[in-house]
Amino acid sequence: MKRRENTHLHKRKHISNRHLADKYFYAGEHDTVTDIRLTQYNSEILHTKQISTDDVSFKKHTDNNCINWFQVSGLTNSDAVTRMVNEFGMHNLDAKDILTPQHVVKIEEYDKHILIVLNSTYYDVNMEINSEHICILITDNVIITFTESNNPVFESTYKAIETNMLNIRKKNSGLLLAFLLNTIIANLVESASKVEEMLEDIEETLLDIKNNQGNMGLLIQQHRREYMVIRKNSQPLKEQFSKLLHTDNSIISSDIQPIYNDLSDQLQFVAQTTESCREIISSLVDLYISNNDLRMNAIMKRLTIVSTLFIPLTFLAGIWGMNFKNMPELSWQYGYGIAWSLILITAIATWSYMRKKDWF
Repeated sequence: MKRRENTHLHKRKHISNRHLADKYFYAGEHDTVTDIRLTQYNSEILHTKQISTDDVSFKKHTDNNCINWFQVSGLTNSDAVTRMVNEFGMHNLDAKDILTPQHVVKIEEYDKHILIVLNSTYYDVNMEINSEHICILITDNVIITFTESNNPVFESTYKAIETNMLNIRKKNSGLLLAFLLNTIIANLVESASKVEEMLEDIEETLLDIKNNQGNMGLLIQQHRREYMVIRKNSQPLKEQFSKLLHTDNSIISSDIQPIYNDLSDQLQFVAQTTESCREIISSLVDLYISNNDLRMNAIMKRLTIVSTLFIPLTFLAGIWGMNFKNMPELSWQYGYGIAWSLILITAIATWSYMRKKDWF
């Protein structure tokens, strides 16, 4: 399900939503123009239509006989986002949470609503990690997803609706929510696993000191930052997820509870993987420093061997370099050859002695 890319021409100024106010603005870095798409489905129908951000009422587009999924891509139109949140029974402060990408991960449960604030983490085609602020609002048969950009984060969910996976078109909105969460959690699992694999590759390289380790320090720091992003996005979600497992809200019915248990298990896997990454990174830093010390010691050892070889040779050269008149060696016919022979014998003897002592 492709979306068009629309961006503002002017760069937005830095905005903070930390103070109480009557109106809040988008405080992120994306300039994607707000786009609203409504997907409605039940066991018999499935159709998608575009919704104007200038509509006086968004609720009028909903159908009580269908599951209504509003996909809001781009949060730059804060007025439309706030109006939509208010119209579906939420507070301005909930709109603030949606418009603030720096907000902590949370799952807020009300009588008839659930608000989920989290972050999607994934690697792009250039193997650079990305983190995108995502919010999900659920009420009865309506689910609204808010994303900062128009990246097709939930494309797999739309395909699941098309193919009626797990009989989703006959279930309530709780199953759609499970698919949405599964997409985000699956990205976390994949990202955590990739970081762990890359760290293990670095470990294998560092364990063989003969390998070229010139940029290993930078790689360790890069993967450490990636690990921190994944941990920051997954750990709070794991702690908050228990609210969905023990909710009294009818949105999550007993027949789909095993799916949420599985999602919880996946979050547990992410937590264990990130903990493993933390330990690997700690050991890699120690190993990298140790290898640097070993390489430095090896260099100093070579220099010491060369110095030791030349000490007796320098001694001999110093003696014969003195400017005394009566030096009997100066008048020897074979003195030059004898000097060279003595120098070579001394060097070989010194080298053989150090080799025998296994100094190198």
